[in-house]
Amino acid sequence: MAEISSTPSAADLAQDSSNVHNLTYFSFHGLAGCIRTALVLSNEPYKFTNIGFAEWQVQKQLTPFGHVPVLREETKSGKILELAEISTIEQFLANRTGLLGKDFWEENLIKMYLSSTHGLITFLFQTSVQSPKDDRPAFLERFKKSNLPEWIKFHEKHLKANGSNGHYVGDKLSIADIKTASVIEHLVRLCGDDVQISEELTPAIMAVKTNLEKNPAYVEWCASEQYQKLTASNLGFFGF
Repeated sequence: MAEISSTPSAADLAQDSSNVHNLTYFSFHGLAGCIRTALVLSNEPYKFTNIGFAEWQVQKQLTPFGHVPVLREETKSGKILELAEISTIEQFLANRTGLLGKDFWEENLIKMYLSSTHGLITFLFQTSVQSPKDDRPAFLERFKKSNLPEWIKFHEKHLKANGSNGHYVGDKLSIADIKTASVIEHLVRLCGDDVQISEELTPAIMAVKTNLEKNPAYVEWCASEQYQKLTASNLGFFGF
């Protein structure tokens, strides 16, 4: 009779609640705000490994696709499981911590809203970095006049349809809620005097942020020195 292996599979290791989630990213919010917040709210062990640009040139080729963020699951067995791609990491963490709704349909609705916001903020951050410096003001102006109003219009509509209760789906916190809450401050700051997101103009969108601010762990995270340093670096690098 063949001996049954007792070695845990990667699937078993990935679901072990004793894992330490080790997120590697630059020392600003950038595109990792939702992931960091999800980790803070997870009640699971985590750590943030902030990487500098000089170090990144050395480490880049060691990542799955040559970019960050990268999430490394440090298991008690010593084996490290590695995930890249922002949406994959967000959904992985959401799956572990009950942030993807109560059934198959809710899960896919949440992923839809998550994907929409991810597309908006990725376009903003990546283009603001990749555009020639002299072209950035014109790009940001087009973003404020075209991309952002479209996102606002549809997300305000969907959130109102769910009762303006601070959630995209049902009445429970989801990864889509966290994603939107994590980008609002950047979008408000980007607009400056051209206010487009506010309690008066977009009450349903603002309710997402207000609702998350009822969570003590989130409030503590936003007030922390580490969060404030990430914000200052974001302002210095991106300007919003």
